[in-house]
Amino acid sequence: MPLSLSQDQIDLYNRDGYLFPIRAVSPEKASETRKRLERIEAEMGGRFTGIYRSKFYLRYRWAYELATTPAILDVVEDLIGPDILLYHNTTWFKNGGDQGYVTWHQDITYFGHEPPDVLSVWIALTPATEESGCMQVLPGTRHEGPLPLTTPDLNDRNMLPSGQLVDFDINSVEPVSMPLKPGEASIHHACTIHGSLPNMSDDRRMGITFCYHAPGLKQRGERRTSALLVRGEDRFGRFDAELPPEADETPATITRHEAAVALYRGKEEELGKKTVSRFD
Repeated sequence: MPLSLSQDQIDLYNRDGYLFPIRAVSPEKASETRKRLERIEAEMGGRFTGIYRSKFYLRYRWAYELATTPAILDVVEDLIGPDILLYHNTTWFKNGGDQGYVTWHQDITYFGHEPPDVLSVWIALTPATEESGCMQVLPGTRHEGPLPLTTPDLNDRNMLPSGQLVDFDINSVEPVSMPLKPGEASIHHACTIHGSLPNMSDDRRMGITFCYHAPGLKQRGERRTSALLVRGEDRFGRFDAELPPEADETPATITRHEAAVALYRGKEEELGKKTVSRFD
């Protein structure tokens, strides 16, 4: 029996490659998380970027605890099974009136997992509306599998460091917007084509992504990466084992975080992402 989702929700995800809205945390927890991130931004001179923006569940205990919220892991388990690795996370911030956008892309391109059954949980920390540039998906495109790329869009307003633009007839599928309230989440498969438009509202659009997969997946290429076991068992050992942070930014935590990000970026580069540090 599913732990959290209905069978209809599971069927929708398996068919269309996305699911929303899912209550991940309370609005109060979302607000608290926003304040934490904005304090970190201020300490960094106004930008949370570079290596700090990747896999920061390894650097900050509060981010690890958010990623392992039982309500989130129950949903993930309903979709990929009881053994769960946390592979990656990042943030997506658009300031009010910002011209930043995200081109149509697939997460799997620079993950390289085989089979490509990785899912991303995008948690809204502020209202994500069509006006503020919420995520849009192309239903059913998860079944296209990993697609080739066309000429990248390296405009500075494109929030993807790679400028990734998937080679697909976008006009052949009607996009679906996924508006969310603070504390709600959307889920999409790593092959689901998705993107977002600029934020035309007065407030920031802020969200955190966590990416999960089962331990049995492999990766293309020669380089190994790392992942954190967050539920169940890893009987395969195909990813270097990460350790959760004991506290925020201890010397050991910083060392482990930087090593894991180096592995992650190395894999991206091996898979063709030559602009990994474009926004550092």
